Amino acid sequence: MKINRLIQFALITILTLSLSACGGSGSSVGHSGAGSSGDGSTGPVTLAITSPATGGTMETPDTAVILEGTADSTTDIVSISWVNDRGGEGGASGTASWKSDSIPLQPGENKITITAKDRSGATASVTVVINKDSGASGSVTLSWEAPTTREDGTPLTNLAGFRIQYGRMSKTYDYEIDIDNPGLQTYVVENLKPGKWYFAAIAYDSNGLESNLSSQVSRVVP
Repeated sequence: MKINRLIQFALITILTLSLSACGGSGSSVGHSGAGSSGDGSTGPVTLAITSPATGGTMETPDTAVILEGTADSTTDIVSISWVNDRGGEGGASGTASWKSDSIPLQPGENKITITAKDRSGATASVTVVINKDSGASGSVTLSWEAPTTREDGTPLTNLAGFRIQYGRMSKTYDYEIDIDNPGLQTYVVENLKPGKWYFAAIAYDSNGLESNLSSQVSRVVP
């Protein structure tokens, strides 16, 4: 028997007036990488970050971070360096097992790129995204048009509410807000830490039938 679900609806975001709009991307990349050889005669350099996190996006209230990891090549590793896209650059002690200098962090998102270089000139780089909690929080306003029909086109007469799902990673939602007011079409999500947030929502009727998840939207909170 086919369940006559609610039709999918669209969700949009508007940054609230309490914050100024800010561009940028919050996507993260992995913590290991391989580079091409410098002269074609050696194998690629391999590089990995092993501490304080081995994958995903880190969050910390600290003003600085020290990264540790490993590097390898068919020739000797001669240098390990780092660059923060929010400002600053430096090096690391060790080669096969390395430990960075203390890396200063700015409030919000810091993209730190580690680069290993071997004797032949071959390099490998890997980037880690570290979100520094500034202690401040922001808000994002979500708006939508409520669905009025079901999947088969029949009128939707018993819409009961919405559920907003959101989180720090695309299509991975760690938080949920239940709105049991079918007439509401705007909601302010508060207490968001700086960085990129992803949002989606569903509508549901009084019988518990749900729409498909709306299209995902995102917003950078400064």
